[in-house]
Amino acid sequence: MTRRSHFQRLLLLAASTTVIAGGAVLPSSAMAATAAPHTAAVTTVASDHDGHRQHGSPTSAKQWVETTDAVSGVKFRLPERPRVMQFTQATDGMNGRLYKVKTNNGVIVFAVFDLPCAKGDLNDGLRGLVDGYNAAVQSSKHKLSSTGVHKITVHGQPALDARLSAPDGASGSARLIAGDDHFIEIISLSPKGKEKPMSETYQKLLASVRNPDAHGTHAG
Repeated sequence: MTRRSHFQRLLLLAASTTVIAGGAVLPSSAMAATAAPHTAAVTTVASDHDGHRQHGSPTSAKQWVETTDAVSGVKFRLPERPRVMQFTQATDGMNGRLYKVKTNNGVIVFAVFDLPCAKGDLNDGLRGLVDGYNAAVQSSKHKLSSTGVHKITVHGQPALDARLSAPDGASGSARLIAGDDHFIEIISLSPKGKEKPMSETYQKLLASVRNPDAHGTHAG
């Protein structure tokens, strides 16, 4: 099996673990085609409180959890302690960790895959994400499509941003970053009517990411 097929298979697996934006949990049959990932503990967590900000949003007034992905050294903050899914080379075809948080406004997923030099796989990664999610959805009204896709540079690394939407009004965002040694996938999904608070949460998450392999300080 080639590296790309490994990569797409893992993205399909990662996407199929995502909670449907409307709040329903994916059916167990969604994982039938691939091995279920192993649950792991968060490697490093620390508390951060932004309630002192004078015009803070509702999300900034909460206590966020800082998490470090031990293998890559990538640090990021989530609105609460995440559930962690562990992927392994032996079982899933590639090593990786997926951090998932479900809130009242939807779901946030932050995944790190140990895949070097994946710069050419950004579009394939987005297709794998959408296809994997849709394969686990039972109704066509929940199926996602990607729009507004554009390539950017995040801290000197090639990346891709996209908007996600479904016929039932669910919406979200995705950012894929191809680093020298790791591939990062960040996803937010929210049901209709929860777009604004989830967008605020997603933007705060993006701003919190600290990647030791990054080659710059600004996204472009």
